[in-house]
Amino acid sequence: MISFAGLVFNGVLEKFPNVKFGFMEGGVAWLLMCLERFDRSWETHIQHDPRKRFLSLRPKEKVREYIARHIDEGRIFIGCEGEEPDIAYAIRRVGNKPFVFSSDYPHEVNNEFCKHEITEMLENPEMSEADKRAVLYDNARRFYSLQTPAL
Repeated sequence: MISFAGLVFNGVLEKFPNVKFGFMEGGVAWLLMCLERFDRSWETHIQHDPRKRFLSLRPKEKVREYIARHIDEGRIFIGCEGEEPDIAYAIRRVGNKPFVFSSDYPHEVNNEFCKHEITEMLENPEMSEADKRAVLYDNARRFYSLQTPAL
């Protein structure tokens, strides 16, 4: 959360407009808290910025809308796992574009655990088929700039 706040409030997304940022191994719940907290903090703690070095919102734009804009542009990605209780809610809040399935294989988990996590995601009744495809395949392809294999 601290790293994400630094990226957002220090204007890093504007300074490096072609860079994609991935936050892996933290789950999705922290993003939801940031969306709420950053809006409230911005309203009461706007930094004095005479050199225009920090976050610059569009007129009437909220911080969560700024984050959503960069998610839609394919600049922010968030790692998630199969049994996360808030994944479907997070998708309802910001869409399915930022979420990338991450397993940490073979570091902390084995093949069977990975299969279990993927099955949990595939069987999640709160996620659409498009959501599942995005999280399990499409978003990783976009984040890593991988080409779709020819059949």
